[in-house]
Amino acid sequence: MNNPNTKTEDFIQFWNSSNFYGDTKIHKEDYESLKNHLVEGCRNFNDYISNYIDNPQDTKFHSYLWPSPYCGDLRNAKIFILSLNPGFDCDYYYENISDIKKTLENNLSQNLSNENFPFFVLNPAFSWTGGAKYWLKKLNPIICEVMKKLKFSYTESLSFLSKKIVALEIVPYHSKRFSYSHFQELPSVKKISEFLNDVIIPGTKTGEYKLIILRKGKELQEKKLIPKTLNKNIIIYEGMKCLGASLGLKSDGGKAILKKLLQNLKE
Repeated sequence: MNNPNTKTEDFIQFWNSSNFYGDTKIHKEDYESLKNHLVEGCRNFNDYISNYIDNPQDTKFHSYLWPSPYCGDLRNAKIFILSLNPGFDCDYYYENISDIKKTLENNLSQNLSNENFPFFVLNPAFSWTGGAKYWLKKLNPIICEVMKKLKFSYTESLSFLSKKIVALEIVPYHSKRFSYSHFQELPSVKKISEFLNDVIIPGTKTGEYKLIILRKGKELQEKKLIPKTLNKNIIIYEGMKCLGASLGLKSDGGKAILKKLLQNLKE
């Protein structure tokens, strides 16, 4: 079997910012396939409010926003949550702030050794951003349960979760709407499939990792991005469960996350 540490480092190196195409934040290997699916003339917040805010072509990818193939500590996390692609919530405004810009750069390069909140959307300093609001709402039941069971403060609970969880995106580029089936041949999609199959899924077999697939799990299996034969540490949301993709305490994903968090505390 491939060395999981080597494959993780290979995945991180693939996303080195030197691999961006020109002055965009599209990976060089993806650009040719995506060049007709990119928002044009939108490099910053002023461009967005001047030229794009009323643009109905909201299925296109924003090529000057930081890609988000992962958020969190790939080397040390134990819980991986897989979705389709990062959405869009006026990210041009957020990314113009120096602290957020540096955090996004550190996340992509996985320069996280001194971070208390490697899953940076749980950092209280960024709690007003779109990504934080999305994840805080989704994970809040678990955050509160960790507070209760471990006698943590809210901030301590956020930091504890932040060191254990990674969000993965099949396609890493921001858009308001998205259809995965058009982009399954992208090199970056093949790269995350390689990471899943060589590192994460073998880790679920040994019990080291939990993998929660929030969207299109069956399609990902059919397209062979993940194997058809799974195990108890892989949870796929199907049917109506995909709509809200709840991670509440009664959901399959929420129960799995909480169990893994408390299990790792004992290890």
